[in-house]
Amino acid sequence: MKALDTGILLALLEGSSRARDLVRKLRGSELATTEANLLELSFLAANAPPRARAGRLGAVEKLRQRLTVLPIDGHANREALAGILRQGDRLSPTIAMMLGALEAAGCEELYTDDGRGMAGDWSFKVKVAPL
Repeated sequence: MKALDTGILLALLEGSSRARDLVRKLRGSELATTEANLLELSFLAANAPPRARAGRLGAVEKLRQRLTVLPIDGHANREALAGILRQGDRLSPTIAMMLGALEAAGCEELYTDDGRGMAGDWSFKVKVAPL
């Protein structure tokens, strides 16, 4: 399973050719994200100008249907807490929550446009894909 971070998903929603190329490169792999990432996208869409809001929220929901969406549940929280304890204050609880969900689901790789704040001892690799 390959996970896509918020920045990659946002670039997809905005029609980035680099983001589309990345997804094509990952074809054949299960693509995932977390409820936390979709909440970030929904927040951005909900704060869009009124004329664009419904369309952007609809696009987020369409994206939800195309990805495996990993829950933020007890297993994810335990993995997040373990990450926080291993890394101390270098890891924010919000990022830990998302990374914990990936860890709990056995994710192989996380693709992000900005790997800052995601370093750590996880079983998956963090790959930065500049957009």
